[in-house]
Amino acid sequence: SNRLFTRGDRVAIGASGGKDFTVLAYVLSKLNRIHYYGLHLFLLSVDEGITGYRDNSLETVHRNQIQYGLPLKVVSYKDLYGWTM
Repeated sequence: SNRLFTRGDRVAIGASGGKDFTVLAYVLSKLNRIHYYGLHLFLLSVDEGITGYRDNSLETVHRNQIQYGLPLKVVSYKDLYGWTM
């Protein structure tokens, strides 16, 4: 089969907060909705803990989560490794 996805697949969209991510999240969620692909899309973001660096982009990710109605999983370096970058 030449299919990249099958109905019911969980698909993570790397959520950086930048314009590339924003366009990808918009396009995938719209295509999934209008073509009934049946994918379970969610946003996945990494919080490296860099003060003043990720704060604004994580705010953008949260706004996109609300706008596109997709679940969001934020993975924290602090939680995973006990330290930040």
